[in-house]
Amino acid sequence: MQRGRHRWVHIDYPPRKRSTVKKLHESHDKLIFVCQGYRDRLLSEKLPPELQKRLQELKDSPVPLYDRRLPWSQDLQKAIQRTAVPCVAFATGRTHHLLEAFTMEEVFALEKLVPEILQGFAELNKRLPEDAKDAAKTRHRPLDLK
Repeated sequence: MQRGRHRWVHIDYPPRKRSTVKKLHESHDKLIFVCQGYRDRLLSEKLPPELQKRLQELKDSPVPLYDRRLPWSQDLQKAIQRTAVPCVAFATGRTHHLLEAFTMEEVFALEKLVPEILQGFAELNKRLPEDAKDAAKTRHRPLDLK
């Protein structure tokens, strides 16, 4: 997981219960599998009044002080609602580094975007010859300063 990156869907990685791992394509080094993930949601109404007040002050501050973190405590742990979510995960083949996890809703949204994605690929493939010519003109040539 990238440092400082907030994910909506979390998985315990490597997952204990998952589908069979498939290679995305024979020429690529990416793995795909389905596993059980979860979403954590902070229910502020379950927090004690002093933490609710502090959370509201952090959110209302003109300076962005709220980084989605409060001091960890038992009260905070009790206010977190965990929801199980099935998800599709992508990982690298050699290092098994988790790349991304998508929920079923995100997969359906991505499926709806497939025609636009294919159109974008087609447009870029048409521009490929002229981009190659431009790249040849702008290629770095080291100076011979001997």
